[in-house]
Amino acid sequence: MKLARELGMSQVWVSQVSRERRDPGIIKASRLLARVGWELRITPIGEEEDPLKRRSFIATAASVALLPSAKVGPYEDPHYLRALATQLRTTRYEIGGVPLVATALRHLGRIGHSINALDPDVQVASAGLARAASVVLYDARMFDKAEKAGNFALILAKRADHAEDTANAFELLSQVSSYRGDHRRAAMYAQRGLGLPALTDECKARLSVRLGVCLAKTNAGGTERRSRNLLDIAHGYDGASSKSGAMILGSSGIVLSHLGHHEEGERYLDEAVRRFQGLPLLHGLWLGESAHAALRAADPNRAAHQMRAVARLSPLITSCRFDQKVDEILAESARWASVPEMREAREQLKAVQPSVKA
Repeated sequence: MKLARELGMSQVWVSQVSRERRDPGIIKASRLLARVGWELRITPIGEEEDPLKRRSFIATAASVALLPSAKVGPYEDPHYLRALATQLRTTRYEIGGVPLVATALRHLGRIGHSINALDPDVQVASAGLARAASVVLYDARMFDKAEKAGNFALILAKRADHAEDTANAFELLSQVSSYRGDHRRAAMYAQRGLGLPALTDECKARLSVRLGVCLAKTNAGGTERRSRNLLDIAHGYDGASSKSGAMILGSSGIVLSHLGHHEEGERYLDEAVRRFQGLPLLHGLWLGESAHAALRAADPNRAAHQMRAVARLSPLITSCRFDQKVDEILAESARWASVPEMREAREQLKAVQPSVKA
């Protein structure tokens, strides 16, 4: 009876499931496990599993229907909206954003009404879904649509008067602008986020290191001291989640690499790569950043090692951002093509390079 109460289910239902006379279904099982402190994960059975089959399975699994509450419409249920956002993020981490574009656009088309919602929780949940969709779109290099979705998330968060989600929207818009090459605009968004009141330490740390990256990439005079100060601020906060902590370390490595502090930057990037193992897209992107940093440091042997690792991950990922990073690495490594280690790494990377860009 105690378990039934904790799960919010009847004693009969719990009894039938425990005796294998009833199948709760994977979605319901995942939600019920979460309520009692467990997490359901899908992992490959063995090392030799075909990565292309694995990617296809995950893409198919992303379309599994999530059942909203019967009391409200699907896109008016904050729990349902959060589940959709989690599904988009989790699947993107596994395979990249390109296969999820149609799903992301469909969700964005369904949450437009949230701007007039009376329930702030619906607006906050919709803002989270809009951000998840925006990241899918900029991963597919659909920057205009990604920025539009990010601005919609910002409006929703402001209407709900939710400081953390407003900060998250500014961080996202900074990322989109940075990938478009507009680092000054990206810095402006990060500064606006840092100017918000009542931010959590994690938000402050993420926005500080984001601003540091933007400033380091502008190559303007006097940015080194300010960028280093921002890194010190970011690392001075405690309690960041595992993903935020890894992102802060990796971004610090990018800043230091651009400022010419290559050995220090490499240590941060190596730790970010290590922490993102198990999430193919993030692992691949940070490996690519590490390879790029090694090329910037004129260290072809280290770059070649990272490039081979990128090549091994490439079949798992369908991401225009990842493909762009591969193109950049190949272009920048060309001057060392005569070095045997580099020649082999370039051949491996070219072998998995997509023949047609999305």
